[in-house]
This record gives sequence, structure tokens and C-alpha cells, in this order.
Amino acid sequence: MTPLHEAAQGKKLKVFLVEEDKGRHEPLYMTILRLLHDAGVAGATVFRGNEGFGERRVIHTDKLEVMSFSLPITIEATDTPEKIDEVAPRIAELLNSGLVEVSRTSILRQGRGLTPNAQGGDAC
Repeated sequence: MTPLHEAAQGKKLKVFLVEEDKGRHEPLYMTILRLLHDAGVAGATVFRGNEGFGERRVIHTDKLEVMSFSLPITIEATDTPEKIDEVAPRIAELLNSGLVEVSRTSILRQGRGLTPNAQGGDAC
């Protein structure tokens, strides 16, 4: 097994919204994912929640069909502080509700210290 490299400082971006939030021509989470990709962020994942509530205090759940139309969505992305600081305000401008959270993190990479695409594949 290849040893882990020293931790690099990074930032994690988390965006909280609901499925029904719309961008211009598509669900907002897809617009945000495309923005992160086009900005060159190292990686991002969209998670669809089973239950949750936000600032409107409405519980969304997949247990009741009538309440499952707008389940919680979380998008996570991790990269250098500079890259996350560049995209976070752009994402916040897209939201009518929801939340953008940015936190410091340590990034550990296994391997030869190459970026994911330089190894011939994605990190995921």
C-alpha cells in the first residue's frame, strides 16, 4: 500500500437546498454541479436525503408520497481554499433559500501526489 502524503489545507463547500429549487432550465442542484465542474473544482457530489427540514421549518420525507416531492439535497465539494472561495459567492447568488457552508479541512491523498486527472481517472 502506498503511504498517505502529508495533509494539505483545503476547504469544503456544502450547499443545502431542496429538490424543487429550480435554476433557469433545470433543477438548481444540476446548475450548481455544472458551475463547480466548469470552475475546475477537484470534485463534487450531490446527495439526496430521505428526510430533512430547513429555514421554512417544513419537514420533507420520502415516507409519505404527498411530502416526497421536494426532498433535501446536499452538494459537497472540496478543493483548495482559493478555488472554494472563488465559487462560494457565485453559488450563494443562485439560491433563493437554502444555505452555503464553507469550512476548513485537511486533504489527504494516497499515491504519488498527482492530481486525480493526472493519474488517468477521477477521484471518485
